[in-house]
Amino acid sequence: MAAIDLGQFSHKILLKLPPEVAHSIGKFGMGYGIFAPGRYEVIDYMGGKPRLLGFELDNLLGLAAGFDKNGYLADHVQGYGFGYVEVGSVTWQGGKGNKKPRLFRLWEAEYRRGNLLNRMGLNGDPAYVVVDRLKRAKNPFAVNIAKTHNPEIIGDKAIQDIKNTYQWVVNELKPRGKIIYAAINISCPNTAEGKTFEDNPESLDELLSAIMECGREMPRLLKLSPTLIEEKARKIVEVADNRVSGYICANTLSMEHPNYGKGGVSGKIVRPNTLRTIEMMRSLTRKLIIGCGGIETGRDMLETETAGARVFQAFNGFVLGPYRGPRFAHRVLKEYYQLKNRQGLMGGQS
Repeated sequence: MAAIDLGQFSHKILLKLPPEVAHSIGKFGMGYGIFAPGRYEVIDYMGGKPRLLGFELDNLLGLAAGFDKNGYLADHVQGYGFGYVEVGSVTWQGGKGNKKPRLFRLWEAEYRRGNLLNRMGLNGDPAYVVVDRLKRAKNPFAVNIAKTHNPEIIGDKAIQDIKNTYQWVVNELKPRGKIIYAAINISCPNTAEGKTFEDNPESLDELLSAIMECGREMPRLLKLSPTLIEEKARKIVEVADNRVSGYICANTLSMEHPNYGKGGVSGKIVRPNTLRTIEMMRSLTRKLIIGCGGIETGRDMLETETAGARVFQAFNGFVLGPYRGPRFAHRVLKEYYQLKNRQGLMGGQS
């Protein structure tokens, strides 16, 4: 009789619960290392661990923003095989987010099965609370920053709101030496007019100018939309390339579901857009690109690298993908390195 994988079994039980309830229980369990398979440490072709913006990591597969909004898991994701976590999105004022239910599993074939739709509304603790929590972190992490979910915060107020969060993050966390980068979420459609900093190069220029007034130098990345067109991408690069360290491609895909309404969809359905966006951005910039969107297998990870990304993030695959569950990162990374070794592209892992 085959042994029961308790981690997989518990994950199947979570999938029977409402998505947001399951998410909360899953995060609680991760905080205590329940069914954690351990670290997945890689030795790269230079004979050491891979590095991201000066930080040595177990590997270059991160847990994407949205999973750990409030900074509880910075020292726990490594036990599940991830290299790091991008905390957030973090906002200056925090907020309760949108009315529940606001997170939905999409199992229909037309949505490529096993995707998530969310309209969480940037729920989470205020920046000062999250940052205070992250001060205790022992492992490297990143922070994703967005505008407070308030339709009255637009224009100059929106710039000041993001600047407040960025400055607090830099001043409080940079001296402690564990924050890898701050990602500015310019593709979150969370303004009264439904537009983003991605839509308006002039506003993006003002935002980056304000952020660069914050003093301490820290790597900055911009998180882009998976529907970004080349004309806008060129303008973003013109405005931002000399003021950022790289780009995250890409955010969730905005769409309207016939039963659940509007939201951002993550998972396999986003993958074609993600790969297109990565390829487009790689043709425009030599800066770091982090690939995020539809990474569910090692082959997905390798295809994302081929498109032009050098670092990777996953979320949906951890929850609903074919390798879902506590060993997700281990299985994805093992397959990825097996494929690379087969092609003679890289050394082994430890």
